[in-house]
Amino acid sequence: MTQNVDSLPRPTPWRVQRDLPHPIVANASVEPLEYGRALIRAGDRVTTEHWGTILPGDENEICLCDIDVADMAITLSWRRAGVDEELLWQFVF
Repeated sequence: MTQNVDSLPRPTPWRVQRDLPHPIVANASVEPLEYGRALIRAGDRVTTEHWGTILPGDENEICLCDIDVADMAITLSWRRAGVDEELLWQFVF
């Protein structure tokens, strides 16, 4: 039985420098990422940062000032170029 290549897990395209209160998220892949955004959840509060297209090597700083990182998760959302499927990756501190 042959498995569909598109259904295989992919490595994350993100590299994160966990420097508080401003971690830096970079596109470590060789392809542009479309509709990039970060969703920062702290307790019941959710903040979204919209980045748009993120080229290889591009970096984005996330502001976590006044957020308790003990109760926080950051979800990165993006699409591969030319693909409608939204991908998600989450990290915590």
